[in-house]
Amino acid sequence: MNEETKQRITDWLRTTTPVTGALVRGIRFADQTFVCDFDSRDFPMSALEQAWRSVADTFQVLSAQHLPPSRLTWIYERALLHCVRRQDGAILGVFVSKKMTATDRAALDRALEEFLALSANSPTASPSP
Repeated sequence: MNEETKQRITDWLRTTTPVTGALVRGIRFADQTFVCDFDSRDFPMSALEQAWRSVADTFQVLSAQHLPPSRLTWIYERALLHCVRRQDGAILGVFVSKKMTATDRAALDRALEEFLALSANSPTASPSP
């Protein structure tokens, strides 16, 4: 992935409106760099980097076993982590509140699909409603 594509994806993350109920959103690129959209003591960067490393490893292992996932979800005590992986290896992860009433599930699904549809040659997607 070239730097222009990474910047386009980073800009998309920073300009789209977070989904209601989202606690944090982050992207891990194939070169193992990481960006996120928040600054919070509740989610230290080291913990997020570790979570996204685990996500990347899981995508890799399942793909190596000819079980390529289109989407993965981890369930934690107070949150869910929803992830999708692009063909270029970029992974979007969205931690959302486990309180299902607090999360706009349709908006979450749209955001995950929008991330997958971002093209290296197209302008940055417009912010989500």
